[in-house]
Amino acid sequence: MSNITRLAEIVDAVKGKFHLDDIDLQILGLMSAKWDEGRDVRVTDLTLKFGKELASPANIHYRLTKDLVDMKFIKLELSADDARVKHIIKGSKFDALDQFVKELL
Repeated sequence: MSNITRLAEIVDAVKGKFHLDDIDLQILGLMSAKWDEGRDVRVTDLTLKFGKELASPANIHYRLTKDLVDMKFIKLELSADDARVKHIIKGSKFDALDQFVKELL
């Protein structure tokens, strides 16, 4: 089996188990990379990064502040300095997703 075929199988398995789409997976992947580097992740950073590239900024914002929060992959934490700034932290399902992917690799 080729690596590309295996990758496609892993992505399909993740999508099926966790009810995520390609955009959600890309957003979660970028957040995970930033968290692994010890960096802060903010809603506006991802909206600016992915807005127009993957979907509209409004669509990305909605996914971050509604969909991924409701699915418990992320949580939002308001900045103590500025309530307009929303920090993204791992939700209760994020580690389950990460572990599932590790097992498939």
